[in-house]
Amino acid sequence: MRYEIGMSGTGGQGTILLGTILAESLSNKDGIFVAQTKAYDPAVRGSKAESFLVISDEEIDWHGPFRLDILLALSQDAYEHNIKRLKPEGILIIDPQFVGKAAWGKVLSFPFTQIARNKFNDERTVNMICAGFLIEFCSYLSAESVKSAISSNFKGKVLETNLAAFKEGIESARQGLKEGFANIESSEDTQI
Repeated sequence: MRYEIGMSGTGGQGTILLGTILAESLSNKDGIFVAQTKAYDPAVRGSKAESFLVISDEEIDWHGPFRLDILLALSQDAYEHNIKRLKPEGILIIDPQFVGKAAWGKVLSFPFTQIARNKFNDERTVNMICAGFLIEFCSYLSAESVKSAISSNFKGKVLETNLAAFKEGIESARQGLKEGFANIESSEDTQI
């Protein structure tokens, strides 16, 4: 089994830290191997930033992504650059504030940035909302192990805020699954 998650956006959205936290959460799971790759442009805020996880029950011979099972695209460029890596049956998750046009079989549009602004008054919580959200779509991730990894990366008020954002992501994904995610689209060219 080889399972791949791509998380891509722009500098400042926390996709690199998101990948690191998810990789840490999987690193102590018996029988699971995980590899993380990351790429970013030299200019930090506003430039390309992406992280990829490969999860396997065997030693990983190539750490880079072949065919993604999930692609989280937090910018139009991230979508355009990585969509060719997504498996035909894979899930594309986008933030409609930054991805205006997406063509795929399963497109799930969720307002991560809007929630970060409105609920937490801090766009830096987008990555932790995404972490909680992804748990509901990847059976290898568990809330407890991701919460532990978050707790090892933050302290004090920042930890509290990030744990609340993480919880918000979980609850939002569960609510969407319960309601059938009315915004999942199946078409050749989906305008978001």
